[in-house]
Amino acid sequence: MVSLKSSLENFVPYSWEASSEEIARRYGLKVEQIVRMDLNTSPYQPRGWLRSLAAKLPDMAINLYPDTSYRRFREKVSNYTGLSADNVLVGNGGDECIMIVCQAFLEKGLNTVISSPTYSYFRIAAEINSAEARLVKRRPDGSDDVDKILETVDKNTGAIFLCSPNNPTGVTTSLQDIRKIAAEAPCPVIVDEAYYEYSGKTAASLLSSYPNIIVIRTLSKAFSLAGARIGYALAAEETINILNKVRPPNSLSIISLALAEKAMSQVGLVKRWVEATVAERRRLASAIGKIPGIVVKESEANFLLLTFKTHDAGKIHEKLMEKGFITRNLGNTIPNTLRVTVAAPKANRKFFKTLQSIVE
Repeated sequence: MVSLKSSLENFVPYSWEASSEEIARRYGLKVEQIVRMDLNTSPYQPRGWLRSLAAKLPDMAINLYPDTSYRRFREKVSNYTGLSADNVLVGNGGDECIMIVCQAFLEKGLNTVISSPTYSYFRIAAEINSAEARLVKRRPDGSDDVDKILETVDKNTGAIFLCSPNNPTGVTTSLQDIRKIAAEAPCPVIVDEAYYEYSGKTAASLLSSYPNIIVIRTLSKAFSLAGARIGYALAAEETINILNKVRPPNSLSIISLALAEKAMSQVGLVKRWVEATVAERRRLASAIGKIPGIVVKESEANFLLLTFKTHDAGKIHEKLMEKGFITRNLGNTIPNTLRVTVAAPKANRKFFKTLQSIVE
């Protein structure tokens, strides 16, 4: 008989909504009627990249492993970020980069300090590696409580996790706060920048001065490649060398890498997608903010956090799902809230009208 290791006896795994197919069956809808506003992915389909890939598929050496150094993609990231390719680690999505960091720096007897509420995978990856997760509550305005974070750090702290823009609040962490934490903390400070492109604010400029800062990014959001699973970390060369010691050698396929390289050569297109999404975010936030009883948190990402003052968010979540709109119910972490991904304009307009009819 098999059993989970003892350190995970009370472990809470990652959770997400059911598949679109399952939700459609549950409510008697067609799959095409389901609008995923819970995943924080881009509404833009990179069809041109896929057509380019399709033309290359017959000649791809799919029988061989990819270059385990991912050199070509790291050089693309180097051009994009202005850093050396030696400052880049590649992973199977940002999640694998998070796991690699935890495998390198955390173990039983150590702890990680996490500014919370935030992306739950920080806690999950830490606990899988037998470390204690210490959650530090954010201030009422959603900003990081830097003093409390530093008070929580001790000699057994193996890592600190920040998220900027933060998921699910959309708030960014100032460079001043990141500097202060990195200067005073005797451990790696990880800044998850999955939504960086939507804010334009990054801690990458601090890497040369603070070798303990690690920035993690993904191509799952602004680059529209969530299904391809591509992420990367930026850090000082000596830190990258440490992370490479525990990095799996072949976790990305040559197909994913081809898409990633194509995406990095089309940054101008991605910027146009981002601009359109930010414009939609502002429009949708303004419209929803006029509905009585709903407070919309100002966001620098591709999603909005809605707080319901006069209605039960759980019931609203269910009624929206019945209509085909899937949102993220955050009731377990932030009372009476839903997180809503900014979708394409037509879907956003339909969502607004549906939400308005349910609430009013």
